[in-house]
Amino acid sequence: MDTVREPLVVLDGELRVLTASRSFYLAFKVTRDKVEGRMLYDLGNGQWDIPALRTLLQEIIPQHTTMEEYEVEHEFPGIGRRTMLLNARQVFYEGNNSTSLLLAIEDVTERRALEREKDALLAQKDLLLREMNHRVSNSLQIIASILLLKAQTVQSVETRRHLEEAHERVVAVATVQEQLHPQPMASRSMPEAT
Repeated sequence: MDTVREPLVVLDGELRVLTASRSFYLAFKVTRDKVEGRMLYDLGNGQWDIPALRTLLQEIIPQHTTMEEYEVEHEFPGIGRRTMLLNARQVFYEGNNSTSLLLAIEDVTERRALEREKDALLAQKDLLLREMNHRVSNSLQIIASILLLKAQTVQSVETRRHLEEAHERVVAVATVQEQLHPQPMASRSMPEAT
């Protein structure tokens, strides 16, 4: 057990600690005399005394089940607020017909913090993209309107035709931009050529 990097605890059928890995003692900054022989729920300041966890662990041996990635977030003495994933399996010893539980503990505090940071950055990126798309859409609307107004006020037929063609191109670009980035709000129609 001492060669395993993640903290491990071996519990008897009554959830009393039989032994723990060296990594458990290092991770939780506790000593063997404070752990071995004690009920799991009595360790530290009672951080493992969680009714749902107790129920899950008590069902593993009689029902031959396992516990996968049960998340515990708690203020642990000596190491602070941590998020732990717990996995438990039944271990049967043929020689003496005894059964115990192997409880593996993975500290995912940093992973959860990075996930929250990533989610916040993605939300910020989405907000900035929506704002940029909104500004591009508004700018294209303004350009199209100015081109259309200018086309209606010029005397030259050729200049009017060029302005109307430019207006149509801007409307086409705005349509493509709208299709690439649909707006959740009510339709934002571009001025039509007259």
